[in-house]
Amino acid sequence: MKDFFKTSSFKVLAIAVVVLLGLIIYTASAGGSFLASLLGFVTSPMQSVSTSTTGKVTEFVDLNSLSREELQDMVDSLNQENAQLREQLVDYESLQKENEQLKTQLEITEEVPENTLRAATVIGRDPNDVFYGFSLDQGTLAGVEAGDPVITQSGLVGVVSQAYATTSKVTCILSEDINVSAVAPSRGESGVICSDITTASSGLLRMRYLASDTQVQAGDIITTSGAGGTFPKDIIIGEVQSVQKADNDVSMVAMVRPYEDLTAVEEVFVVIDFPGAGEDTGIPLEEDPAGQEDTE
Repeated sequence: MKDFFKTSSFKVLAIAVVVLLGLIIYTASAGGSFLASLLGFVTSPMQSVSTSTTGKVTEFVDLNSLSREELQDMVDSLNQENAQLREQLVDYESLQKENEQLKTQLEITEEVPENTLRAATVIGRDPNDVFYGFSLDQGTLAGVEAGDPVITQSGLVGVVSQAYATTSKVTCILSEDINVSAVAPSRGESGVICSDITTASSGLLRMRYLASDTQVQAGDIITTSGAGGTFPKDIIIGEVQSVQKADNDVSMVAMVRPYEDLTAVEEVFVVIDFPGAGEDTGIPLEEDPAGQEDTE
């Protein structure tokens, strides 16, 4: 027992008792102000948290206490901000589409640098046109003229048949009005691409006037030959699906499927100039009877 009084544990306990007695004596003489301050120091962080939470609740309650006019002003302000954000989104999407067009145009131009292209967007389709013609948002003010070929990155899609100031109409290559001088580069054989209501309904073209012993076969790529000056040379048209005898039982006909989905074209390029252009129009072109811009 005597050894306990000599240990460090006893010494610590003794010091704590002395400090506690001192605090009691000092508190009694100071009227409790020190103890209150001590308790305040301990509880003040909790009071701050409580005050902050109460402020948030008060702010929420204040929102509910707004008048109808004030709430309407707030809603109008939010609607205006949303409208501005939507406009910014539209501008962004327009710029993104324009960048994609320029990128595609650059790629095509690098392949055939001598051709001059004008980017255009499909703005309408005639539901009564069984050959899937369409209207563009570019016209003569942009250099577009009747007879200009219309292409995409996937190949030839048609010819401008009517051109007005800011719009134009395109006759699709599925139309029976269009004939395209074509060639199978891998075979060195040429023919004429055409179509009619039967093949157009299946999304196919005919390559006519192939020799009876033609080497053209399924899988061959068909391109424009450039003969006649109607279309630039080496524009892709499509891929041969099959080869069969023509109605005259003498020549052969290749059935060609365009690489482009001609029923859903959205972005195109009008070839407004190319080497040898203008020697032949290739299709009968219509004049604007009213001499007015097409508004479709």
